[in-house]
Amino acid sequence: MSVSVCPNELLLSKLSRSCADGPKAIQDEQSFARAAGIKTIVRKPLAYNNDNKGTKLSHRGVQLSKELHSKFSHSTPGSALPKKMRYKDFRGYLAAVGRPGEMAEVTSNVESWRLFFDDLGGLDKEGDLTAAGMVKYRAMIEEEHGLEMDLLKLEMELLPEDLMSWSRNKSCFDRIDGEGVEQENIKLERRIGKKRAEKECKPGPVGKLEARSFQQLLGDCGEYYTNEQIQNFMLINQAFLDVMAQLRARNARKNEFADDIQASKIDSDDKGSLFRDGFLSWMVSDRPKPSLHPFERAFVAAKTNLVRSMREFCRGIGEYRKALEKLCLREILTPRLLGGLKMDLSRYEGKIVIGNPEEVDEGMSATLTYTKIERAAQEFATMKLPKGTGTAIVLDTLVRSDASRVEIQMAVNKMEEVLKEHLEHDLQKLPLFHSWKVFCHKSDVEDTTVIRLALCFDRTASIDYALRELDMGFSFSDLLTELSVDVRCSLNVVDLLDSKRVNLDKDFHLFVNPKVGFARGLLVKILDELLLLAEEEKKLAETISAEVAANQAEYDARTAESHPQQPEYGRIRIGIDAKTETKTGQQLETLQMRAEIKRRNMWRVVNLLRGTKGLEWETSFRGLVDCLFGSKLVASFMPDWLAPAYFKQQGSATVTWRKWCGNVLGYMTGMLSDITNHQEMLKMEAARKAAAEAEKLGGMSELQRRREQLAKDKKVLAHKLESLGIKMDPKLLLQEKKTQTPAQKRNAWKTTQTKSQLAVLQLYSALQQCCVGFSGASVVSGTNKFQLDLQGFDLFEVSPELDGEDLESIISQVGSSQISLC
Repeated sequence: MSVSVCPNELLLSKLSRSCADGPKAIQDEQSFARAAGIKTIVRKPLAYNNDNKGTKLSHRGVQLSKELHSKFSHSTPGSALPKKMRYKDFRGYLAAVGRPGEMAEVTSNVESWRLFFDDLGGLDKEGDLTAAGMVKYRAMIEEEHGLEMDLLKLEMELLPEDLMSWSRNKSCFDRIDGEGVEQENIKLERRIGKKRAEKECKPGPVGKLEARSFQQLLGDCGEYYTNEQIQNFMLINQAFLDVMAQLRARNARKNEFADDIQASKIDSDDKGSLFRDGFLSWMVSDRPKPSLHPFERAFVAAKTNLVRSMREFCRGIGEYRKALEKLCLREILTPRLLGGLKMDLSRYEGKIVIGNPEEVDEGMSATLTYTKIERAAQEFATMKLPKGTGTAIVLDTLVRSDASRVEIQMAVNKMEEVLKEHLEHDLQKLPLFHSWKVFCHKSDVEDTTVIRLALCFDRTASIDYALRELDMGFSFSDLLTELSVDVRCSLNVVDLLDSKRVNLDKDFHLFVNPKVGFARGLLVKILDELLLLAEEEKKLAETISAEVAANQAEYDARTAESHPQQPEYGRIRIGIDAKTETKTGQQLETLQMRAEIKRRNMWRVVNLLRGTKGLEWETSFRGLVDCLFGSKLVASFMPDWLAPAYFKQQGSATVTWRKWCGNVLGYMTGMLSDITNHQEMLKMEAARKAAAEAEKLGGMSELQRRREQLAKDKKVLAHKLESLGIKMDPKLLLQEKKTQTPAQKRNAWKTTQTKSQLAVLQLYSALQQCCVGFSGASVVSGTNKFQLDLQGFDLFEVSPELDGEDLESIISQVGSSQISLC
């Protein structure tokens, strides 16, 4: 199947208008689909059968129609019955694809709709549209409104799930591979200089990752496993690679005189790396997929998603900075041009009130403020952050007033231990990362003690440094003149989650007051130029692509004249684009649509800022039920189990929270039981080895024992003398190779996993004993500070509590040692 990108004019015209009914719209859809080259996927007719008589859809088209039915269908909560599409669901489907007026005489009311689809043969006994009925409906309108067009509008995939999964996995691998290569190039440039590094830097992904990134790679692909399970995967995969290497070596010996022997890209001897081809084959294979406990899966997912979000945020900031550098080099953004726009200010203020705003003083509160500090170095020193810090992200946990120094230091040590093993490796890969630190900090102003976690980036990562380097003639405080968000609630965490007298609809009162002031003219000018730069680059790429296509057509025409019997003779490609080589036509169409929608939304925001000098608005609701269910649009996003009665019943939030805490406590108790059982198994194994050793020594004579001990002492002494530079007999330096069986390796991985789980439980127990809850967070970048102050978020007061005696007994059995990845 040949695929190609549709003409840009068709795409823009398609996105610029709504999909109204009529011959012109139908003709545009058909031409759009033909240009995309995807009609044959869903248009190949099926043979006549009992289920789909005379349908114009292929097998894949039938499958896609059923997927479309499932997307807009609903299932009854707690029922195992299949999903059903009701009348409102069908109307929602028509609105989503841009044809709300289709078959108006049929869809005007539910009775006519049911009569029509009953005649079509697609309703069940309850009068709902079935998946088979959706297939018949799609086959009926296929000539007028192609199925592939509806799928493109809904951003659904046209290709089989296996192929799409393979493509997504490859993109995830290349992304992590490219991030690693980029960091290696940066380190190489710092070490040998920019000019020499240009010759030795790697141009892009190399198709190989370090094995330690396997968990993050699987997390990006949507699968979450512990380190024990991942090590098991790699053991099986290594055995497969060893067998394949032996087969390739045998075939190479048989065909050693052949010219078409291609070397494998996978090196089975490199056991510390993960290769792209082997990973993609493994992902689509019939491999075992072990299950995880929901809480353990949530922990691994939170870790991988946190790392991915940090990397994507740094990448986005880097792209915007490069775009601003281009504009400054072209002198489109200059201090002379931007200096006069700093006085064009705007101010936006709003209020959201739920319930009575006069009863919101004694509960939870959150305040976000932006301030301009005088000296950044002095502020970092006051916060006890290391020298050379340009940007810092700080998280504070409030310590109890009666907590001892030993308890606080225990919590700090456990947090350092867990973070060092789980996140330090990934934090070091972030651009411009400096260091991280966990310590106890006492504020002289508020007389409170907190456990502080700080992530520090170097001086070149600060906002002030970037603006000075760009030389745009303004500071960040000129752009953002004011920012404050005040959120106050009538209930604190303890009242909300630990009191059965609370009625959420009556007792929950909320007041939100955001204020923001900025240089409107300055911000609009910068955003305007960034969007125009993106459009310039897009037009440039289209021009280059058109020139390449024209050159290729001219080359093909000349080849056809000289070789009429072989029109493909000597065919070459000019300027191969990696995107067109790795993505299908439908994927490119979807990406173009998303980019076009994003571009239009950005222009709408810029035009709104350009035409709005200021804004002040206020919204109020009588209660929480009125806020969530007063509007049908907002109520449609609520889950089925969340009904208005839930908010009107006393203690509903407490019952839900205690049920969840019971599940968490049961999971932690089960984890402690598994750790205890594993320790007992290790003790039995050690006792068995000791008995075997004693039995072996018991069968020796006294002379044989002395000789064996003397041989051991000689080897130890030989290694010590060799380290001092004294040459020794090589026979004395030989050591026995200790090889582990797969069972022993799995046992070692299980031991490492239990130590990891125990370390996390120790951290949780230590924080619960000495901490109250989260007290705030702050981001300091140069002389700009964003401060978030929290009050009433005493989560550790209502969290489930572990049995300290059981935990201490297990700790004494396991002992202290280095943990490994969870």
